[in-house]
Amino acid sequence: MTTTPALPPLVTGHSRPVVAFFDADETLVAMKTPFSLLRHRMKQEGDVTGAAYERVVEPLRRLASMGVTPVEVVAKFYELFAGVPWDDLVDEARQWYVHLRERGAPFIEPTVARLRQHQEAGHHTVVISGSWPATLHPITDDLGIDLVLCTEPDLDADGRMTGAIRHAMFGEAKADAVREALAKFGADPADCYAYGDDPGDLTMLGMVGHPTVVGGHPRMTAHAAEKGWPVVPATLMPGTRRQPV
Repeated sequence: MTTTPALPPLVTGHSRPVVAFFDADETLVAMKTPFSLLRHRMKQEGDVTGAAYERVVEPLRRLASMGVTPVEVVAKFYELFAGVPWDDLVDEARQWYVHLRERGAPFIEPTVARLRQHQEAGHHTVVISGSWPATLHPITDDLGIDLVLCTEPDLDADGRMTGAIRHAMFGEAKADAVREALAKFGADPADCYAYGDDPGDLTMLGMVGHPTVVGGHPRMTAHAAEKGWPVVPATLMPGTRRQPV
């Protein structure tokens, strides 16, 4: 892993704890992890060509292209899993990640390098993501992330997914999550860092003293230029490739 020259060095010598906040999908890994798991799951069930996956996902792509909010798109995605035991899905996600790792998980090199710098500096690392625990935890456990705050599914009394969302980690919820983590670790936001790729991360980025935009989203790069924030490319680790949605 290499240190990207676009990022200034970490500020050291703080008397209080420092927290580094990261989005996950398209910030630490170049994929939408729930969709990657869905593709894997359907392939295990016989969808070798991916045709069935495309039929299922295309309506969600259409919704996103029409400007429907991320929460609404995610809600439709969760409906696909109604009746699935959550523990079974978590087990499948662990297997998915093992397979992904064997092929070369598409980590975004500059962001993961920066994560390692934060860890070496003794900073607390937190992922705040609209994704779900099933696909996030295998990744964050592998990376040694301290805390994960994310979208949570609604489960029935038998532990099966109802197809609804219990807690959505979008918009103001991300701001609440940042405040929760700052309070948990006793950190001053001015000393802290955040990394995100999507306009939905702007609230999180704006709450800390050291925000960084990842990738080339036009709205994000324009905002970074206006605010003087650094931007790093979403360059993949050597030998890996971006996962299709």
